[in-house]
Amino acid sequence: MYSEEDIEEVRSRSDIVDVISTYVQLKRKGSNYFGLCPFHSEKSPSFSVSPGKQMYFCFGCHKGGNVITFLMDYGQYSFPEAVEMLADKCGYKLPKQQMTQEQKERQTKRTKLSYIYKDAANYYYSALYSGNGAPGRDYFQGDRGLDKDTMRKFALGYADGNWSSLYNHLRSKGYEDDIMKDAGLVVFDEKKGPRDYFINRVMFPIVDERGKPVGLGGRVLDDSKPKYLNSRENDLFIKRRTFYGYHIARSTRREMFILCEGYMDVIALHKAGFDNAIAALGTAFTSEHAAKLKKVGKKVYICFDSDLPGIDATLRAIGMLRLLEVDCKVITMGEYKDPDEFIKAKGSEAFEERIKNAENSFIFAIDMRRRDYDNNDPEENNRFFRNMAGRIATLPTDIERENYIVVLSQRYGVSADSLRELVRDVSKNDKELKAIKEEMYHGRDNVIGEDSDMSDKSDTFGGSPRDARPTSRSSTKAKGDEGLKETEGIILTWLLEEPSLYNSIAKYLSPLDFHEGLYRDIATDMLDAYSTSGTFDPASIMCKFEDNEAHQTIANMLYTKIEGVKSDKERETLLKETLIKLKNEGLSNIDQSAPGAGGRIRQIRQDIIKLQTEPILI
Repeated sequence: MYSEEDIEEVRSRSDIVDVISTYVQLKRKGSNYFGLCPFHSEKSPSFSVSPGKQMYFCFGCHKGGNVITFLMDYGQYSFPEAVEMLADKCGYKLPKQQMTQEQKERQTKRTKLSYIYKDAANYYYSALYSGNGAPGRDYFQGDRGLDKDTMRKFALGYADGNWSSLYNHLRSKGYEDDIMKDAGLVVFDEKKGPRDYFINRVMFPIVDERGKPVGLGGRVLDDSKPKYLNSRENDLFIKRRTFYGYHIARSTRREMFILCEGYMDVIALHKAGFDNAIAALGTAFTSEHAAKLKKVGKKVYICFDSDLPGIDATLRAIGMLRLLEVDCKVITMGEYKDPDEFIKAKGSEAFEERIKNAENSFIFAIDMRRRDYDNNDPEENNRFFRNMAGRIATLPTDIERENYIVVLSQRYGVSADSLRELVRDVSKNDKELKAIKEEMYHGRDNVIGEDSDMSDKSDTFGGSPRDARPTSRSSTKAKGDEGLKETEGIILTWLLEEPSLYNSIAKYLSPLDFHEGLYRDIATDMLDAYSTSGTFDPASIMCKFEDNEAHQTIANMLYTKIEGVKSDKERETLLKETLIKLKNEGLSNIDQSAPGAGGRIRQIRQDIIKLQTEPILI
């Protein structure tokens, strides 16, 4: 929406300490300011604000960025909204921007979609209380025990058995067939003509975080399949990023979200006083869902169904959330299938106790994994303990690993020394450890039970959580299975920490050594800045990216320290190894049929020979 020059002007005029101190109590300590992190619960301040770098970073939850990023994270604003807020505060007048024809058409379509979903939701809401709405009322009030206030709060509705009720209503409102089709509300058949997408279903409007309808979901009232349907995805409705109930839950005063499977679980929990309940659409909890929850900074208590599909979905969600370092626990319900059933049987006070006694997600995952091994078979037991040891080995710090070794050794009746030794042994087996990590973070399969609440045939368990997490680096010892981005990140981190290194390695390094995408963009700006002025402002480069993930990646680079280098000789050795790895990775990614590829390959090979044979540090 705005030029890089305007965005940078707004950022440079907005002192990060002044802005953040209006939201967080800060105290000066040395050259930086510290306070309690607003993105996660903590007792000791780990949230740092640097006036010199014009950056913030939390050493606890690893959120970081510049003044624009803070408003995006804290206030859940979009990038343009954050820029506009800061411009108002600092008195900078942003120029009015003219949209391109494509932007105008897209905005017009989004506006039409928003209106048609609102009108459709209102139609279904009215239909619920009409003479034909008795089946819907019987379901909500009779079967589910909802009161009218709750039904009104969630704008619940009913689609009758007529094949063209909604179509005729929308036509009377002036909507054209194309927008009905794009919204996924009407299906057009050459022989049968227009037919409503939702027939004989109770209806659940799906709204965004501002409370505006972006889609609709429907549940059948008989045994037909699929049990749940959602309107089609489009520019306004992207299921892998959308939560049901989030527009209400985002204002909760509780320190956690309760993550459920279905519409009715969310509604039942809200009715019982738990205004922090949300659900991923179609139980397809994705990496983008996890990333969105990480941005909010609250804990996540998972409360999926207690059947096998629900447990499998819980384990996958645990993996995604833990990979992003989101504090998560598991609410178990014993013999009850879901929170709706639990609350009907036991009441809200009993559920509150379940929350207080929520299980540690790491231990829960191990307990569930234990069920897959025969307790009476020594070989099976050995495989289980190696799996448990591998999970412990993935923990990031020595103290975390030691704490779990002590607790789990007692829980499973083995000596702490034996488990400690097994952890060391599994840690040395790269192939075994990699398989355990894959199981932890991605699950053994991606199948969701068709009977799960909100299950939708159009949903798949989407996304790799690895794509949503900026890599955090604390060492330059790159292992063979680390990817190109890891190596690129190490080089960029090193240059951020020691700008003087640029003069030593400039002749070996160019933006072309970095793969397409964020890392190449950062490298291009960084290398250009070092070559012209000798300095690089990472807070400034963030203004070139609207994506919060890019801001997180840059902040992690800035606040990461290169460790384990004890002498100049070791420093040079490790730097050479990393550069050579970067060059070799580059060779493997060159399209040899592309123009100029031969010259590029020869140059890289010459650089590798020089790095292997010549000193590089000045």
